[in-house]
Amino acid sequence: MVYTYKQRSITHQKVTAMQPTSTEGLEDMAALIDLHEGAIMHNLFQRYQQNKIYTYIGSIVASVNPYKTIPGLYDRTTVEEYSQHHLGEIAPHIFAVANECYRCLWKRHDNQCVLISGESGAGKTESTKLILKFLSAVSQHSLELSRKEKTSSVEQAILESSPIMEAFGNAKTVYNNNSSRFGKFIQLNFCQKGNIQGGKIVDCILYLFVIAFNRVVRQNPGERNYHIFYALLAGIEGEKRDAFYLSAPENYHYLNQSGCVADKTINDKETFKEVITAMEVMQFTSEEVRDVLRLLAGILHLGNIEFITAGGAQVSFKTALGRSAELLGLDSTQLTEALTQRSMILRGEEILTPLSVQQAIDSRDSVAMALYSQCFAWVIKKINSRIKGKDDFKSIGILDIFGFENFEVNRFEQFNINYANEKLQEYFNKHIFSLEQLEYSREGLLWEDIDWTDNGECLDLIEKKLGLLALINEESHFPQATDSTLLAKLHIQHANNPFYVKPRVAVHNFGVKHYAGEVQYDVRGILEKNRDTFRDDLLNLLRESSLDFIYDLFEHVSSRSNQDTLKCGSKHRKPTVSLQFKDSLHSLMATLSTSNPFFVRCIKPNMHKNGENVVCLGLQECGERKA
Repeated sequence: MVYTYKQRSITHQKVTAMQPTSTEGLEDMAALIDLHEGAIMHNLFQRYQQNKIYTYIGSIVASVNPYKTIPGLYDRTTVEEYSQHHLGEIAPHIFAVANECYRCLWKRHDNQCVLISGESGAGKTESTKLILKFLSAVSQHSLELSRKEKTSSVEQAILESSPIMEAFGNAKTVYNNNSSRFGKFIQLNFCQKGNIQGGKIVDCILYLFVIAFNRVVRQNPGERNYHIFYALLAGIEGEKRDAFYLSAPENYHYLNQSGCVADKTINDKETFKEVITAMEVMQFTSEEVRDVLRLLAGILHLGNIEFITAGGAQVSFKTALGRSAELLGLDSTQLTEALTQRSMILRGEEILTPLSVQQAIDSRDSVAMALYSQCFAWVIKKINSRIKGKDDFKSIGILDIFGFENFEVNRFEQFNINYANEKLQEYFNKHIFSLEQLEYSREGLLWEDIDWTDNGECLDLIEKKLGLLALINEESHFPQATDSTLLAKLHIQHANNPFYVKPRVAVHNFGVKHYAGEVQYDVRGILEKNRDTFRDDLLNLLRESSLDFIYDLFEHVSSRSNQDTLKCGSKHRKPTVSLQFKDSLHSLMATLSTSNPFFVRCIKPNMHKNGENVVCLGLQECGERKA
């Protein structure tokens, strides 16, 4: 950020001379004499201009996304160099953090973890892959020659899981062409000799899938669906393409509604090749690969089913219906009935109720999201079965979580994403400020109290008794509740809370003052998404698929019957989406609390994805930007 003043208006209150150390670009900003936001940004700017994208803040590494390839930065020689030095002995690098984390397995004799944080597009996913690359390299180096070939296959499988996870879990948003729409916690298990014995992708925060998989059926203008759909259409050829009735992405409602089906920075055909290769390495059979691709094609055709009103909703486009039914192994008549009418059992009799066009569309979209989410869960399970190994010593966990988000319109997904970021910021504060200062006091060191922002009150607003989550969950159980009644409750309960914002004009919004800035949330659709209503008759339809793959996906999915009725007590109600997400997030934090943490702070230098100059380097709470 640049401020311009007329020379005659410059005063000591506005401008003070920088210390020499602040003008040269230090490797460790803990040594800055001018320790304030301006000095930090200037230091990062100076180093960024010299292609020095890594800078230490004590033991934390700040990583500024270069948006270009820097020759030699991650080659084998660099890996070997950092594996032979302690943190701080040579130039800052993400490999130095990975190496220190690896060494601490034996130095501290406890589990280690690396938390990679930053806003969307800051480079978290790439940083995760670099840490995996380094740990894989030092693991292989520790092996005896006779065992190297056997164990390195596990390491190769862990590395190869990335293309699959990205294709199925990442998408182009307005701020990031490869945005993770879920959080992943990769756990690597090491033996006492130092090599990787196996690993696991922990699904402790996958409940956000229920929210994130809205992207399967709708996207905001300028955004895309998950990468795998475009990769499928760009890469599949010949007999399979014809058998799946596939054409250009512009022809599918689930891909064309946002006005963006391609991006020059994304090679969809190459993505398809990488995914297929990775699946082979992960030991997916050719039949399993075909089943997954067939399901994806079925989802695309499902989205093209349209409805008209004729005494209730009726299917108007039989071609799409027939194709989706064939690809999903469903009876076309049963599919039509399930999409256009609701089936209920009342006193032992089946009652059929016609649906409106909008309700039929919701049913169609609900089936599509269920198919994708169950397929994704199956893919993760398949990967875990491939990389699973012994956990007889210690582990290193790598957390790559969705970044803080503040779009023009923020909905239920952004609310949960930013809640997760608040919890991680609390964890960061505890380890970097609270525990460190406690240690200084215990050792009798002289130190100056550091002024830092505690986000505990904001978290109390969200998750404590009568907090935002509690009120959202309470309203979700009332049949007559609407988004408007929810908003009214939020305003009444929290109007005087300093971290809650009641807009003066906006009819559908409420605001939260997060650690990274104020965000306005649109309340519309929150209750419906939070209830996660997937009707039993739709579930039963998918269980009757003639395809073993789809039948197996839904065989053990629990029915909603007698679990979420209004007559049931609260103890018997099925947990809402946000409650499941809260519980899984707390489970993640409990796992992290038993590990020794390292922090990588990824920073987005500008909004133009420009590697040549810094347009605006914003650092709220050391690295966040209010979008």
